[in-house]
Amino acid sequence: MQMQMRNLARRGLLSRCISLGVALSLAVTLLFSIAIGAGTQSAAPCVLVYVTVDGQTWQYASCQGTVGDILKEAGVHLGENDRVVPSLSSKATNGLKIRVFRIEQKLVVQNEPIGFKTITKFNPYSRGGRVVLQKGVRGEKQVTYLVTYKDGVKVDCKVEKAVVIRQPQHEVVSISRGVLLSSRGLSISRSLRMQATAYAPFRCGGSRSGRTACGFPAGKGIVAVDPRIIPLGTRLYVEGYGYCLAGDVGGAIKGNRIDLGFDTHREAVRFGRRYVTVHVLK
Repeated sequence: MQMQMRNLARRGLLSRCISLGVALSLAVTLLFSIAIGAGTQSAAPCVLVYVTVDGQTWQYASCQGTVGDILKEAGVHLGENDRVVPSLSSKATNGLKIRVFRIEQKLVVQNEPIGFKTITKFNPYSRGGRVVLQKGVRGEKQVTYLVTYKDGVKVDCKVEKAVVIRQPQHEVVSISRGVLLSSRGLSISRSLRMQATAYAPFRCGGSRSGRTACGFPAGKGIVAVDPRIIPLGTRLYVEGYGYCLAGDVGGAIKGNRIDLGFDTHREAVRFGRRYVTVHVLK
């Protein structure tokens, strides 16, 4: 009986030893497999880079492969509009200089004046010189700007929208004949009331060559006259037309008639036919 008990004990101890040996063997095999798998992965080489952000530059050692990964590892938070040089996807190399630019955009609203125009009316019968008929008043508008700052420095400003709060009131000024001509160092020898028509080069009675009887290029500032009334080469001021030169003639331009030159056919048609006051200048 005692002999049987001893045999059973020996068999149990042997069974435990066999189980422990199998477990150790499996554990060693597993660790060996993990070691082999880890060895097959290629790790990025560690580099020393220089990071400049928020006005400070510091060295940072990292084994990350890209600029973006290095900044993330270093705890550098990037805003939506921030710019990084070189780009986040650039490969990290030893001695690389990484620069982070803080880009900030703000909407700035401010009121601005709107200038008024001065409208000058010529009054040949006035002796009052220069008379302000309506005083000019500046208008006002509200302008919204999108202002961009780069590391705290303003680098760009664009108009997002502009709303007119108050329209300007233009200034209206009446000037007499003497004021108008004295400003140009001219004086009037005589004035004529004439019937005016209009023409354009190659159209509306203009010559086919585009030049006048005196050889001038036809267009605005050159008028056709009757040389018996106004000699060719005379400087004129035609109310509603401006300063001009008598430099052309026409078969239908006889007596107190004048043909005003324009640059385009549309301008000539718009002027049409009307009576004007022609001042012959000295």
